[in-house]
Amino acid sequence: MPFAARFLILKKSDKIKSTVPDIFVAKPKLKKLQIEKQKEKLKKELDEILAGSSRFFSAFIPKPRDLRFETQEKKEKIVLLLRRHPITNIPWVLLVILLVFAPFFIKTMISLDFIPSNYQFILFLCWYLFAFAFAFEKFLTWFFNVSILTDEKVVDIDFPTLLYRDITEAKIDRIQDVNIKTGGYVRSLFNFGDVLIQTAGAVPEICFEAVPDPQRVSQVINQLLYEEEQEKLEGRVK
Repeated sequence: MPFAARFLILKKSDKIKSTVPDIFVAKPKLKKLQIEKQKEKLKKELDEILAGSSRFFSAFIPKPRDLRFETQEKKEKIVLLLRRHPITNIPWVLLVILLVFAPFFIKTMISLDFIPSNYQFILFLCWYLFAFAFAFEKFLTWFFNVSILTDEKVVDIDFPTLLYRDITEAKIDRIQDVNIKTGGYVRSLFNFGDVLIQTAGAVPEICFEAVPDPQRVSQVINQLLYEEEQEKLEGRVK
């Protein structure tokens, strides 16, 4: 075979070999692009679920600003903050109202003339200080007992007393199942209930008690689970 013909064949074979890897590189790039589009879609869906006004004293606060908790990591973002539904405060609010008006009822039913006026004033003052302390303690318990959803984990913070704190948390990828528990006329009417989160961690179950719109909370958790799966797929593609 002439040298020129041999040289031409070698050149052609080199050209064929150089194009083969591009075929195999194209699929991972396409898959990565699909995952990025899926992530953007999931983000939009999550924003739609969380759409609505949020107030500092609300029980359902999507993406709260300037708020951090003790175990939060630097790049971790809070997606949703929950408290017990405000309707659950009615029993102790009614009790506080009763405590406020109780001295007037007692004074109309029983004569307190045998007690000097100065002592009566001190008794009433102590009574109202007790009523205020009781109401303040109940409000703080409601305000600081929160459930938090972040892009990395679920956190439940409880204050059984003002001096004792209990923090339970689990990574998003450790969640196995999410159940909703609603029952009774009051819960159905005001749309609140318990969200039970089954995990594969040290704590088998985390309960968000009496939170508003439990169906919506469940959707947010499922959306975060799906995003976590997409991030794992993206890591494999890389």
